[in-house]
Amino acid sequence: MAAGKFNRIAVIVQCRLSSTRLPQKALKLLGQKECFCWTLDAMKKVKAERHFVACDYDSKSALEPLAKKSGWEIFAGDRDNVLDRFCSLIKKEFPECDLIVRATGDNPFLFYEAAQASVKDFEENHFEADYFTYSGLPHGSGVELFKAASLVKAQGLTDSPYDKEHVGPALYRHPKTFNCVFKEAPKDFFAADLRTTIDTFADYKRAQRLLDFLQAQNAAPPFSSRQILDALKNPYLQKTVLLVPSLKAGRGTGHLRRALSVAKKIGAFVFVPKESGLKETGALVQEALLDGLKDFQIIDEPFEKLGAGWDLVCLDLFRSSKEEAARFSKLGPLCSIDDGGNFCGGSDYLLDIIPSMPRKKKGEGFVANLSSPALIDLPKNRRDSFPDKIKSALVCVSGETREGLSAAAVRALEGLGIKTTEVSSKNPVANLRERLCEYDLVVSHYGFTAFEALAANCAVVLLATSGLHKKLSKKYGFACLKKNDLTESKLRPLLENPSLLENKKFKAALEVAGGSSFGLANFVQRLSFGQKFSCPVCGPSASFAGGGAKVLARTPSHTFCRCKKCGIIYLSFSTDSRVQYEADYFGSEYKAQYGRAYLDDFDSIKAQGLRRAKIIRALLLGRSSRPASVLDIGCAYGPFLAAAKDLGFEPYGTDISQSALDYVKNDLGFRAVRSNFADFDPKKEFGLEGFDAVSMWYVIEHCKDFAELLPRVNKLLNKGGVFAFSTPSAQGVSGRFNKKTFFAQSPRDHYTIWEPSRAASMLRRFGFKAVKIVPAGIHPERIKFFKNLSQKSFIFRLLAVFCKALSLGDTFEIYCKKIKEAR
Repeated sequence: MAAGKFNRIAVIVQCRLSSTRLPQKALKLLGQKECFCWTLDAMKKVKAERHFVACDYDSKSALEPLAKKSGWEIFAGDRDNVLDRFCSLIKKEFPECDLIVRATGDNPFLFYEAAQASVKDFEENHFEADYFTYSGLPHGSGVELFKAASLVKAQGLTDSPYDKEHVGPALYRHPKTFNCVFKEAPKDFFAADLRTTIDTFADYKRAQRLLDFLQAQNAAPPFSSRQILDALKNPYLQKTVLLVPSLKAGRGTGHLRRALSVAKKIGAFVFVPKESGLKETGALVQEALLDGLKDFQIIDEPFEKLGAGWDLVCLDLFRSSKEEAARFSKLGPLCSIDDGGNFCGGSDYLLDIIPSMPRKKKGEGFVANLSSPALIDLPKNRRDSFPDKIKSALVCVSGETREGLSAAAVRALEGLGIKTTEVSSKNPVANLRERLCEYDLVVSHYGFTAFEALAANCAVVLLATSGLHKKLSKKYGFACLKKNDLTESKLRPLLENPSLLENKKFKAALEVAGGSSFGLANFVQRLSFGQKFSCPVCGPSASFAGGGAKVLARTPSHTFCRCKKCGIIYLSFSTDSRVQYEADYFGSEYKAQYGRAYLDDFDSIKAQGLRRAKIIRALLLGRSSRPASVLDIGCAYGPFLAAAKDLGFEPYGTDISQSALDYVKNDLGFRAVRSNFADFDPKKEFGLEGFDAVSMWYVIEHCKDFAELLPRVNKLLNKGGVFAFSTPSAQGVSGRFNKKTFFAQSPRDHYTIWEPSRAASMLRRFGFKAVKIVPAGIHPERIKFFKNLSQKSFIFRLLAVFCKALSLGDTFEIYCKKIKEAR
């Protein structure tokens, strides 16, 4: 491979100000200068003969002063035909250019060292190529390199609007004409799961937070890749969380206080529009800013400017309206906190922290994923013992819910000789949570202060600030008084017998919770790493937030839905980390699910494979005299391949676990390839155009996109070929009789749960006809009435026959024939 040298290099930063997702984003201030200028300063570090800004005609007047101030030349061209803009620049301004280093003006955290390293790599190792880039850099930190002559040639060969708008595709979308190299970035730059670009408003807020962090570390701009990556190791800088508290008059200040507290701890953003109806809003925000919250964390833009792209949106609205639930669901995954309304069922995650009344609207969509007072941030300072006599009291009633209650309580307490302190805007108590222990009695309303006071070992009396709060107080064991009850005669019996105010049930629960450091802020931060999934058949158009699906079950880690269009059950939200299907999956991960390691189970899996292969052979009978070919997708360590070979098949396998494939090829001697199924080419890998059978044993539930997968399976099959797979069933004993446990125990990498009664119609969409369904995984003992029944008993065996006849297996196998080409 010949090395070479690029003598005339041009760095070109393209920019236009007409972005639809975030208009004028290049001119938005990031610290004391525009985002565009941060990009120019970083790319000026890349050695080149000339540095150009390539903008459109409409943007030139605004960008030219900034470009010249940063020492850059500027060239204007067509707004939409960026390919022509680049080629015209080269032809008119720098015809002797031999290499272009391309960057975009909305990436203020570009890795200039990676850009310089890629030029060197291109020269030394891939000089014959037309195009070169490092893959695996954070989205927004990379650049593209292409030979100027190759780009000009590409312009003359393409009529594609996409090629013209995006420049690079004019080369790499035409591999027969151009040699394009996508090389994994060196480990010093590799961080494919991170994002530094500014494409949305959420990206812009993330960039502000990242800059603030870097400046606090005294990092000197332009920032190095190491400084940026070290900063992004902080999980609070990786995700953008939008907190939306209630700011309506009459709903108290607690929602805003909670949002501000969480934002300060995890770097989240709080939506505080200027039209707030809560009169204390300004004062509370200023208090939070003085306590360490940053100005940029308060968002007072109109809702229309927030845009999609948030990693998590947390609604703390007391009762969200139908409109609020619908509009905020468009911004990102939605978590509703302590929402007592009838429209929170479309949230991706429901979190109840303070115990609430059952929601009026019924159904699994309105049962919280998690209900836990353990997420309340409890005071560290606590009384040594519960008071046996009330000498001092704190009255703390939100300004929005006072209605004369606070003053009436103070008068009654003072009339009884109790030393009383009233919390108000004129008499605030700093760090109130940690001061509660200084009082024998805390008088408040149903909310966080009540539970904090319980945890601090104080006596608690609640005030009926609303009908709902009164019901909640009584339901959960608090003494609750209306305004007319705030008299010395009504209070005296309670204060003379403080044990009536201890609420031992919840106090014990809070004492257990108090040992945990996993508070609300940390929980929200964890949720922001959750994944939201669409229907694997119908895609985002069938989102349950938009009414296209119905929530079937919620667990602390998952939300499951049924698509209203196609009927399939799928995982719609998960907080679990992604499973890596390597050696450990078939060892400890498999063992955790099934009780033993995969290879320990090889013989029993092969025995099942023999039975399955016989069914496939019978369905293919008479098709050909040659051995039938079968492709086992997700073949793992090959037990089905071994079974198929024993029955005369010509077996082939694919998997993404290298350790499993090594075993299949080296120990079993079968042909198998490591491949993402979407990229699998049977002609290239095995010299075959198609297969007589394709199987997927307990694999299909791991797939997220059937609209891609099943047409691909159809294409791989010869006409009349058999598609066979097995998968868990939602209509088995567990799914029918232990629904809550069934969903709670669904493995974290299962994205769909099939039902035998719906499978045939689902598969027909993709050109398959179901010809045989075999129930498997028969477990009568999972019916709670028979859980202690001996598996050797006659009744157990009779129940097993009954379950099999009614297709009540916890798993099932389905055998289909290809009847037409998939669309």
